[in-house]
Amino acid sequence: MSKADYTLDATSEGTGVATLSLKGQWVISRLPGVADRLRASVKAHERIRIVSAELESLDTAGAYLLHTALDGKVDGEMFADQEKYAGLYELVRVRESESEAADKPEKKPVAAEPAFFPLLNWLGRMVITFWREFIAQAVFIGHLISLTLRSLARPSRIRWAALVSLMQRAGLESIPIVCLTNLFVGAVIAYLGIVQLRQFGVSVFAVELTGIAVLREFAPLIAAILLSGRSASAFAAEIGAMKMNQEIDAMEVMSIDPYEALVLPRVLALVIMMPLVSFIGSLFGLLGGALVVWGVLHYSPEFFVERAYDYVPFVNFLIGMIKVPFFAAVIAIVGCRRGLVVKEDVISLGRQVTTAVVQSIFIVFMLNAMFALLFQDWNV
Repeated sequence: MSKADYTLDATSEGTGVATLSLKGQWVISRLPGVADRLRASVKAHERIRIVSAELESLDTAGAYLLHTALDGKVDGEMFADQEKYAGLYELVRVRESESEAADKPEKKPVAAEPAFFPLLNWLGRMVITFWREFIAQAVFIGHLISLTLRSLARPSRIRWAALVSLMQRAGLESIPIVCLTNLFVGAVIAYLGIVQLRQFGVSVFAVELTGIAVLREFAPLIAAILLSGRSASAFAAEIGAMKMNQEIDAMEVMSIDPYEALVLPRVLALVIMMPLVSFIGSLFGLLGGALVVWGVLHYSPEFFVERAYDYVPFVNFLIGMIKVPFFAAVIAIVGCRRGLVVKEDVISLGRQVTTAVVQSIFIVFMLNAMFALLFQDWNV
């Protein structure tokens, strides 16, 4: 069997059309090595005339090779010398054209959508995301409540060592920053109250203003905000790092409930310690107000304490303390929940820590507004 071969005459009749003479058997078993050589030979020519008088045989592989190598450069008929090969070549050419057309996706005209569609799309995605997050959060809280009731029934289930350690880290170690912040806030409230009330000749009422504002609103709120940034982020980072290192998966393999080992001690620690933190912070808020009243109005701290005791209703302190455990529970739950949904990468950890802080602060403000409406008649 003769191998597939060809000759290429680039000066055919002085017309600028090269002549390609096909020789031998252009079948699949005789083609190795011919394809690359043929493509390189015809690359520099724009038009090629085919001479197939010496072509002995042709199959679909050979026809496909000629079709792809010549790529529309054929001048005249492909197999004018041997009509028996023209039908096979035409069949291969048609099938290849249909295959290329099928690979190209049909471009359908895109109708112009109204300008408000992207906004509606964004709102829809936000509603779906909010609903899914609400359901997941409700499931998390339900699991935590069930675990808390079981632990109260059997106190031996509580991890006391972890609880005491978290009470120190999340509670006692946060007292200095909370006290310092409340000191400045109380001072600012007293100063602004004096400036405004002095216009009416009743600047002494700044004592009542400072006492009510600090005890009822600012002391619990400042403590919640600072612990949101301090404890919620810490809880999310600690649990998220354990999730990344597959420590939580290992705990589940060993039949250790991550909620019981990680979530419950953090929630209990913050709920127990935050009232103490808020109480001490409120004292420093009153101290800041007393210092300003002393410095601006020249009323002694003893006068501030006596007037606050006489004219600031105790119910304001009670309302402030009622809100604190709810703030603490929200901060701990959000921080732990964000840590448990961390994926196995650092970017996810950073996003969830940020989300924990923002979400906990937002919910704290929302709860504070709800409590303000609920206790609006408690002014006795």
